[in-house]
Amino acid sequence: MDYLISDLHLDHDNIIDYCDRPFSSVEEMNETLIDRWNATIDPDDDVLYGGDLTIRKSAAALLDWLEELNGEIVFLLGNHDDTVLEGLDRVRFVEEYRFERRGVPFHAVHDPADGPSNPKGWLLHGHHHNNWPDRFPFVDHDTRRVNISVEMLDYRPLGTDRLVDYLACGERYPDRTAARRTLDDDD
Repeated sequence: MDYLISDLHLDHDNIIDYCDRPFSSVEEMNETLIDRWNATIDPDDDVLYGGDLTIRKSAAALLDWLEELNGEIVFLLGNHDDTVLEGLDRVRFVEEYRFERRGVPFHAVHDPADGPSNPKGWLLHGHHHNNWPDRFPFVDHDTRRVNISVEMLDYRPLGTDRLVDYLACGERYPDRTAARRTLDDDD
């Protein structure tokens, strides 16, 4: 897995206020999130997407947005993802996903409540956005959880190697901005 991100909530105008997103309209939010994704991710990159892509419920809406996004996507099903499209060449829908990067094991689910109580390695999740940063910060060494919600990642995908670097520091980060102050950011 090359990159991680979750909870874009495209077309969801209420998410702007709910999560205090820095956008004046849903159109600006959609355009910025897609542009930042595609500026970071190449068509051949592997992406773990943590769920809740769009608020629209139709398969056509989901497919329209997926066609806009670069990368080979492992798509964790979120609580707003009612539509699953089978047979897509570069998207695989799953309820959980395990992988290892540079010797660090990860277990990914959309909602951390659905993850194992003692995962081997780190639990990656979205779902909580930036609403409870004390309970669900970007990196929490005590619970061995990483919140990959888009708000925690400066609204752009995070390189998995960069995440492993953050984890090696052993610090709790409320969001990626705080983590950047510790490590030089080169992604």
